[in-house]
Amino acid sequence: MIRRAMYRAFASLAEGKIRALTAASEKPREVQEAKLFKLLQKNADSQFGRDHNFSSIKSVADYQRAVPIRDYEDFRPYIEKATAGQKKILTIEDPLMFATTSGTTAQPKYIPITPGYMEEFRLASVASGYHIYRSFPNVEQGVALSVVSPAVEGHTEAGIPYGAISGQLFQKEPYWVKKYISPIPYQVFLIRDYEIRYYTLLRLALVLPISCFYTLNPSTISLLLRRLKHYAPALIEDVRKGTISPPGELSAVAYGAVSKFLRADPKRADFLNNLLNEGQFVAHKIWPSLELVTCWTKAAAAFYLADFPEQFGNIPVCDITYGASEGRGTVFMGPGKQMLALQSHFFEFVPEAEMGSANPTILLADQLEVGQHYFILFSTSGGLYRYNINDVVVVTGFYNRTPMLEFQYKGGNISSFTGEKITELQVTASVVRAAKRVGRNLRFFTVIPQFRPEPHYEVWIEPDSGHEFDPDRSEQQLAQLAQALDDELSIENVEYKTKRDSLRLEKVEARLLTAGSYENFRKYLTSLGVGDAQIKVSHLNPKAEARQYFESRLVTIEGAQQALSGH
Repeated sequence: MIRRAMYRAFASLAEGKIRALTAASEKPREVQEAKLFKLLQKNADSQFGRDHNFSSIKSVADYQRAVPIRDYEDFRPYIEKATAGQKKILTIEDPLMFATTSGTTAQPKYIPITPGYMEEFRLASVASGYHIYRSFPNVEQGVALSVVSPAVEGHTEAGIPYGAISGQLFQKEPYWVKKYISPIPYQVFLIRDYEIRYYTLLRLALVLPISCFYTLNPSTISLLLRRLKHYAPALIEDVRKGTISPPGELSAVAYGAVSKFLRADPKRADFLNNLLNEGQFVAHKIWPSLELVTCWTKAAAAFYLADFPEQFGNIPVCDITYGASEGRGTVFMGPGKQMLALQSHFFEFVPEAEMGSANPTILLADQLEVGQHYFILFSTSGGLYRYNINDVVVVTGFYNRTPMLEFQYKGGNISSFTGEKITELQVTASVVRAAKRVGRNLRFFTVIPQFRPEPHYEVWIEPDSGHEFDPDRSEQQLAQLAQALDDELSIENVEYKTKRDSLRLEKVEARLLTAGSYENFRKYLTSLGVGDAQIKVSHLNPKAEARQYFESRLVTIEGAQQALSGH
């Protein structure tokens, strides 16, 4: 079989890189220092390199003295020059694109992606793919169902494209990979209407021998499987007839890309229809060749895994490794084993408790301890140097002398169901603007992530005196405020908008608190000895005690109408 030969050819070609990675894992300090000095030497003549005297740096300690730890906002002045088309700003290489993701302000991040950075990212991907195949060799019996985002969503003022690195990586895969291992055409991922996109993706998947679900976000898998159930009768009929009938018109380009999959298959349709009638229309029955699901499994992503046993039975679910647009953190070395991607970038680590201090301890890969939590800093060929991505990782063990890591959570008060990374600052700004839009003053509010029935955010509000809700229109007024907040969050956070548009997040809901809730909570804390100046209820995902207190003071629409009318 050609597909099996392709998998085995990939493994054979990768073996040299795997031997090099294994050898590197025995000497992490030497490998990391070499990576750093190569990076500095290459970019010494960039503006950033000149500003920080890269050419004079002779040791890791020199580097740490010359370059302060930065977050994205500290890099923004440099990146704005790069997006405007200026040359040699952060790196000698020109960015071939910018990956977009959400920032701490309303302005999105534009992460520079250079050819060198792509090679760093792909190096970890090849090693991970090799070990996935060696751990689950039966994936060679089928193809991967991968989901990526468009590589080009727009262009900067200088005409440089920006979009998703997943789409860029997919486009650069060899022809034989896209034909035999990940055959969903890229044009499917360019369909702008998400319902049409999901339907088309599922229509193709139903006639492919899927052996692996391979996508970052488990919420995407969960959503696809819900749409699979929703559209089951229409999808099965399309399989029977060799047609495709999404809930909207396919472009000529998209139809041309998928038409080769559209063959009448009554036998497959009968099989699927029997599963549906028997209540067995679930992934591991639909695709008997399924061997593996790989996606994020840590932090908030773990919530979605509760629904996986029903769909996947005993199919193993493995973490897809830790990484982001800003950098690739780990390499998959086997189930439960994620080794630091020490050949990809230069890494530093700060003990979690010290990140906010004036002079934190800075550790290198070989200095970490099992069980300890650290903030991770990236220095990459994309031009981010000592970049604080605000991620906390834990050391789970060592692979030879190199630490194995797992992502734990975002530092600070950040909420992320599906990668939207909403900050408390963004929530506060959005609620203030939303309240102003609908003519309300609020005494108190807090925003709560809710996983059921579908992931969404709720805003719990206590109106200010004189701005109470009309007893006869409270439901409508709460809905108006919720819609306004949904709109403002979409403006404030580009990833939130993307997740809303793609149906991975449902719309905001607003709920009313009884009058005096906030003041009574302050009195309660004061009675426990908490100083007045120390009382602060988070505007996003408050601590359990505060959440429980306010949850007990939520009122139903009927209760709100009674309370507001004085009954």
